[in-house]
Amino acid sequence: MRVLYLLDSLNRGGVETLVLSTCRRAADVGISACLAGFGDGTAAADFHALPHAFFRKRRAPFDPFLAGWLRELIRVEGITLIHANQAVEALHAWWARRGLPVKLVLTLHNLEYDTRNLQALNFLLPRLDAVSVVSHAAQRWHLAQGRLRLTQARHVAVVPNGVPDPGAGRRQPTVFQPDGPTLGPTLGMIANFTPVKDHATLCRALPEVFARHPTARCLLVGAAQDARREAAARALCARAGILDRVDFCGSRPAAEALPQLDVFILSSCSDTFGLALVEAMLAGLPCVASDIPALREVTADGTAAALFRAGDAADCARVLNHVLDDADYRRTLAARGQAHACRHYSFEAYLARLRDFYDAVLAA
Repeated sequence: MRVLYLLDSLNRGGVETLVLSTCRRAADVGISACLAGFGDGTAAADFHALPHAFFRKRRAPFDPFLAGWLRELIRVEGITLIHANQAVEALHAWWARRGLPVKLVLTLHNLEYDTRNLQALNFLLPRLDAVSVVSHAAQRWHLAQGRLRLTQARHVAVVPNGVPDPGAGRRQPTVFQPDGPTLGPTLGMIANFTPVKDHATLCRALPEVFARHPTARCLLVGAAQDARREAAARALCARAGILDRVDFCGSRPAAEALPQLDVFILSSCSDTFGLALVEAMLAGLPCVASDIPALREVTADGTAAALFRAGDAADCARVLNHVLDDADYRRTLAARGQAHACRHYSFEAYLARLRDFYDAVLAA
């Protein structure tokens, strides 16, 4: 089985992390993986190091020369299935594979689409061979929006994401008391600065957390994809007088950032899966997350992570303080999260689900 993965960005976002790991390990389940990249990004060097990776810049929203390049790539590499993760990628692939015995599948990772992607998605859904979504919550949302009713694909499936275990080399959790030693707890969030990640709610919660835990710090790891959002988060911290205790770290791999944390938080106001949250659970960190459908799903209704009301800074601070105050609760939360993530979201489990999905598509 020869699968071509498409990416319009080479950043360190959740989709890119998933595709990179899939290309590295697909052979474990008998998939021969190729990558076609159309853009650039902070993780470009990692993608260029893949053994079967090909790159060409997209010069327009729909680039016929790119579609022609893809068509030749499909022929030369003997591709049997194309897997796209964004509608614009899939539109180029649909044009490129016309008349060729190649299946085309699209994974829906988003809940919000700009006009261009929405138009492409509405055009493509009746023309795809298969559609997958990354969570039952995302499937329910797309059904409610009427989008999945457009598809005449033979196969629509929920294929939850998985992550390689990033916990190797993780430091021992800091031993701290609420108002005790100088070495205090380090909180952290790994998410690119975009509207749906809602860094602002966390930044508004931090003054209350820091007042109760005077030696605590917070790391915000992620690229400023929306520069205004990052600037707004910095401004919130500056106005609260806590900017010296909040580090804006930029884009870094999760495996590099997680060992520095004692508590992980994800404050998304909208999400389809929460890959960084699952990475943190696998690493054995106690986790705090906003109570939205997708994050409730991946945390087993809040048993594998502590949930707070989305967008509610006061409730976020209350939950964070509870986690920081109670060492037994932190240990319990970390153990539950790690066990749950290992059972359901290991990368081995994901690759097995992905191979089953491809087999069903190719057999249809």
